[in-house]
Amino acid sequence: MQRKTITVSNIKISYLIKNETALNTIFFIHGNSISSRTWMKQLESPLFKDYRLIAFDLPAHGDSQASPQPEDDYSMPGLAIVMTLAVAALVGDSPYILSGVSLGSNIVAEMLHFNIEPDGIVLAGTSVIGRKYTIDKFAKPDTHTFVALTDQSKEDDVRTFAAQEMLTNNENDVEEFVEDYYRVKFPFRSYLNSSIKQKHYSDEILLLQHVKNPILMIFGKDEQIVDPNYLDNAILNIWNDHIIKIPGASHLVNVDQPDAFNSVMADYAEEMFK
Repeated sequence: MQRKTITVSNIKISYLIKNETALNTIFFIHGNSISSRTWMKQLESPLFKDYRLIAFDLPAHGDSQASPQPEDDYSMPGLAIVMTLAVAALVGDSPYILSGVSLGSNIVAEMLHFNIEPDGIVLAGTSVIGRKYTIDKFAKPDTHTFVALTDQSKEDDVRTFAAQEMLTNNENDVEEFVEDYYRVKFPFRSYLNSSIKQKHYSDEILLLQHVKNPILMIFGKDEQIVDPNYLDNAILNIWNDHIIKIPGASHLVNVDQPDAFNSVMADYAEEMFK
């Protein structure tokens, strides 16, 4: 596994890459205030040994640079433009799957606005928005999500938020979450929060309704951030006509239950890449 960079929209984007010569690519896009490290249990899984794996650090996250135009780039559509350019530069004409967790799922959906055609889409701990599926309808009350929309929060609050995002007992997972939170460059969170309040986002449900291949959607059954059932009646082309809900996992389902998550995702990738 190597760490590399690519410059798009005047931003140096850092990414982890594994199995660089493989034909088929899976791109991983993380959520708000974490980093490419949140996908490590997927990158290290032998189930994906035949695929080129690329996990980005979003602008202002991890080892990626801050944007010189935060008012444009620190919204869901703005982040989608940056990620679309990065994917296009790295994938060429080869087949690929886009996977996103949490805010990463919104970014993946927003990327569809730019006429890309991935061979598959994986949405984990998704919070996609559109039509009647508004944030106030699916966000769970009394959580510490304000932490992800505030430029600087107290460590106790960050750790409480980590305990809601993940059910893992792995201390390293928690410490990486806290480290990644404080590595986010100012003023990403406040600009993202402002853009959401101004409803600067697309009808992501509508965008997802126009994808060619079925979507793999995975929630933690014990999700503490969003209602894992909120898309049960949405008109979407869901793989095997079934939204996966994995017990013992919260919002970062790929961290909490990596074996179950990887098994489902590997089956999906094998089918989409046929």
